[in-house]
Amino acid sequence: MPKTPTHDGGGVTPRRRPTPALARAAGLATVLALLAASAAAEIYRYRDANGSWVFSDRPPPQEQLRTHSGQSTAPGEPRVRVEPLPETRQSPPPAQPSQGRPPASAGTEVALPAKPADPRRLDARLARDFEPVTPVERSSLAVVTVHSQIGTGSGFFVTDDGLLLTNRHVVRPPPDWAAEERAALAALKEQLDAMEQRLSLPRDRFSDPGDYDRGKRIFRERSRDYRQAKRKLEMQRNAALIQQAFEIQLKDGERMSADLVDVSEQHDLALLRVSGYATPFIRPTPSTRLHQTQRVYAIGSPLGIKDTVTAGTYTGRREDMLVTDARILPGSSGGPLVTEEGSAIGINTWKATAEADIKARGFGVAIPIEVAFAEFPDLRAWREAQHERMPAPP
Repeated sequence: MPKTPTHDGGGVTPRRRPTPALARAAGLATVLALLAASAAAEIYRYRDANGSWVFSDRPPPQEQLRTHSGQSTAPGEPRVRVEPLPETRQSPPPAQPSQGRPPASAGTEVALPAKPADPRRLDARLARDFEPVTPVERSSLAVVTVHSQIGTGSGFFVTDDGLLLTNRHVVRPPPDWAAEERAALAALKEQLDAMEQRLSLPRDRFSDPGDYDRGKRIFRERSRDYRQAKRKLEMQRNAALIQQAFEIQLKDGERMSADLVDVSEQHDLALLRVSGYATPFIRPTPSTRLHQTQRVYAIGSPLGIKDTVTAGTYTGRREDMLVTDARILPGSSGGPLVTEEGSAIGINTWKATAEADIKARGFGVAIPIEVAFAEFPDLRAWREAQHERMPAPP
């Protein structure tokens, strides 16, 4: 007969805890059960007697333990293939989207960050920013404003590595430089000389001694002004004579430094260079190909207004200079004279007028472009490197 549980103090007597040996046995049984379940999740694939494939979770019969060719398998070689069920194959985990970026769907092109533009490709940047339509507008990308100690002029790139042409009088004071200022100083000097001669008399010779005192004071003040103005003009001229670096301004307003390469002694020409940049440039065309009434354009910065284009016709050649009715004003000096095809045929230099007013209507005069290429060895070397030759000036 089964024993009746005894009560102690009104409670049920606790069951005995399993011994450690029993616990280990139970754990081993659990592991074996899991392994058996894992084996049960496998499938056998083999051919039956008719040669058809059979997929089953049961081992094949003993008589089917042959290969599909009817040949017995070698001893120790597995005669059936055991593969996991297709639905139990582990697929790679889906890629986790990066933080802050949505996952890309199948077939979607992922936009990569754009490669930053090369800051030294001035030609590409200006072409991208302004998108020129006509050849003349494209030529304007190569035109710059040149700032020097004596004023402002124009210039333009003629090579892809930064060589630019301008007039000599833009970077060096011409003989008539500051003519108005020097004339004013000369007039002031005459006044001071006359005043000094008058004040050389004794004070008591003046009917009103107060006039003598006032004259002395005015003479001192004007003499000081004269000396300061003369010194300033001389310092400005001396600085212009030795200046080697010039500030230039591109079409988009960016300011850069250009070094003086060469100055022509025979012609009103100078050559500068912006180093380390790929620059837009205007290709030259010999002016001998021009014909009268041909359309031409003067590009520059007249009267301090940068990036200006004026149109006119080629009227002819005078004393080996090109003459056009395209307007050329102060500040246009050193800029290019171009054809409708955008080729440089000359360097705008001065304006011929019948009046003293520089703003009066007149004819523009330009130096033929072939003169510049014949004058400067750096330009000749660049042309030869490009396997191009410029005809000699006529």
